[in-house]
Parts: sequence; structure tokens; C-alpha cells
Amino acid sequence: MDILDVALRVLRKYPLCDRCLGRLFAQLGKGLDNAVRGRSIKIATLMQTHARILRGDENAKDDLRVLARCLPEAQNLCRYLGIDPPEPLPCFVCGSSLESIIDEWSKRVADTIHREGITRFLIGVIPPKDLVEREREVASYSGLEYWESIRSELKREIGKRVAKLTNAVPDFEDPEATVVIDLRSGSIHLEIPSILILGTYWKLGRRISQVPWIDREGRKKYPLSIEESLQPAAKMCGAERAIFHGAGREDVDVRMLGSGRPFVLELYRPRRRDVDFLALERAVNESCKWVRIRLEARVRREVVSKLKAGRGYKIYRALVACRDEVSDEDLRALEEFFKDRVINQRTPRRVLRRKSDLLRRRKVIELRTLRVAPAVFEVLIKTEGGLYVKELVDGDEGRTSPSISEFLNNQCACIELDVLYVQKQI
Repeated sequence: MDILDVALRVLRKYPLCDRCLGRLFAQLGKGLDNAVRGRSIKIATLMQTHARILRGDENAKDDLRVLARCLPEAQNLCRYLGIDPPEPLPCFVCGSSLESIIDEWSKRVADTIHREGITRFLIGVIPPKDLVEREREVASYSGLEYWESIRSELKREIGKRVAKLTNAVPDFEDPEATVVIDLRSGSIHLEIPSILILGTYWKLGRRISQVPWIDREGRKKYPLSIEESLQPAAKMCGAERAIFHGAGREDVDVRMLGSGRPFVLELYRPRRRDVDFLALERAVNESCKWVRIRLEARVRREVVSKLKAGRGYKIYRALVACRDEVSDEDLRALEEFFKDRVINQRTPRRVLRRKSDLLRRRKVIELRTLRVAPAVFEVLIKTEGGLYVKELVDGDEGRTSPSISEFLNNQCACIELDVLYVQKQI
């Protein structure tokens, strides 16, 4: 590839400003500005064209006129050689407006950053569709693989100028805001990324949902949720709200004790990003006696998906009441039977209105029992995640098999349930 030959071939068809020509060669020459690239290529092409004219190449005069459409020095050379110069033409891609766009929007973004008190930022640009289409047409015609988009150039150049106009710095890891410039509408808006914090929560009471549960009449069904208890953390960071992301869930009437359950706290659109984990913990723990949290580390968005997809083992404590008495021998047999026992479980009737009717197979790893009354016993259940424990006890009218009721040939009900351990899989 001869850079000057390619550039001249492109310029014969498309008049281009320095930046739009230089952008075709953006990956060549480390640390160069595209305007410098484009102007340097035009000047070198002009010198080469002048040499061709001096050698008597008549076609070179036509190429000089091509260059004169987008290079003032070529206009001057035309006059020097007695050639009528053509009228300058606007850039085919940007209409020769790219420098003014960079200047104007750099000042507007700098004003926004000053006004909002932002110290770490990124720039986003949404260019007009027709500009992008023209740019791709030229890049395709050039056949080059070294070009970059006008969007990338605008982000970089505006970011550099904004940094000079303000005390703010570009930050690709943890920006306080992304300033998005919409060239289609001529507007600016701020995208403030969430802060995501991995933690553990304990639910010490019952009738507490993970997120607010609103009924069809628009009323809260339960007095408290984990997500509501997290709102003091949002207030401390100047966030619009706190959002809860849990690793599975327990029923509202089930306590989460023992190891606690992993979760991610999302602070949505925070104005302060220097997070003091201990201060956030205190704010939440002191505001509600029924919920406790511990915060561990900042994480990326993909951790939320991993958290929700994980299915490690869990340990439950269930208090079981039976219609008929149970003996110690019954309980020992129960422990032996359910050792590494696979359970076939259709979606429980109580959740069919919101979940598909599917058959699940989950393994009970181990049971440990303690009789506390003639017809009441406590059982510790270690099981794969995803097993419905209440239905493991009562059988759900045969939809869960085998069940504790089925094995004992006794009508049993889970009257109290707690989660004691959740295996963290992140």
C-alpha cells in the first residue's frame, strides 16, 4: 500500500477535511492527531503532484485541482503555475464542521462538569446517522483497515480538551459520570453508573420480603423488605435509590440466619463514589433491627448474573408437626432414607400462579432430626439449591416425592423454617 496513492484516489472522489482524511489512517503513527495525519498526507501528496507536473505529467494537473478543493496550499500552487483553481468544497463526511463541533461541545461539556461538580468523567457521543453512513462509504471505498470512527475521535478529542478546561480527568475504570453528547438533538445528558457492592444479609424476623411486594390494589403486602432497609445506604451516597440483587431467596415467613445470604447492593445514580463500607453498614444496621448486612467488595455488573445463576447447597432448620406421634426409630429411619436421596418435585401449587409447572430433580444430601414432642420434631436439611423445603415436608398432595409425610405415612407440616447456610458461588 502506498499511503499517498490511496489518499489521492480517495480525494479524487471525496473532498475531505484534514481530520476526516487522517482518520482513514488512524492506526498508523503512534500518538498523532488525525488532523496532523490528514494535513501531512495532503502536503506530501501536493509535493509529489508538483514533482509530477515538473516532469511533464499532464494528469498531475488534474490531481492538483483535486487537492485544491480541500487544501489552501494547493490553491496557491495552482495560481503560481497558471492553473485556474477550483472552488473549495466542504468535507464530504462532516461538511468541514468537525473542528467547530469539537470546540463547541468541549466548552458545553466543561460547563456541565463544572456545574455538576464532576471530577472523573467519560465522554459518549451519538453522531447523526447520515454522517455515519457517509463515513462508512468513504472507508469502504478506501479499502483500508486502519480507520477509526468519527465517534471515537470526537470522544477522545473532546475528552482531552475538557480535561484542559476543567480540573476533571477522564477515568475509564470508575467515572463519576459519562457525559453523553447527542449530536442528533444537540443535547447533553449524564449517565451516572451504579456502584455495585457484594455483601451478605441476615433476616432476623418473619413476614419480610426481599423487595417490596405490592398487591393488585397497590398496597404493600408486607410491612418491610430487605430492599427498603437498604435505603439509608443510598442516602449516604447521594444515590437515587438502593436496589437489591439476591442469590436466590427465602419465603417471606422464613428467617435467614447462620451464614447469611450473599447479595449485591446497587446504589443507583450515586453522586458520591468514595464508599465507606463500615459507614454504610452502620447506616443500614442501625435503621432496622430485623435486617443486618455486611459489605465486602466493589464488583462489576457480571457478578449479579453469577450470583443469580449459582445453585450451591443450603442448610435449613425446619420445625415439623405431625398428625400422629413419631418415634425415635421413625426419625432414624428418616435420616437413613434421605441420605443422598433425589427428590422429584413439581412446581408447588402455592407458586403456580407465577411460575411454570415444571418437574425438578434435586438431591437431599443429608438429614439430622431431633424429637421435641411426641408429634413434633426438628430437622436439619442439607440440600441442593432450588429444592422447595416446605413441600419436601408435606408432599404437596403428591407433587413432591418422596416426601417426609410420604415416608412416615403421616400427615406432616412445616410450621417454622429458617435458612442456616447458603453456599457462596461467585
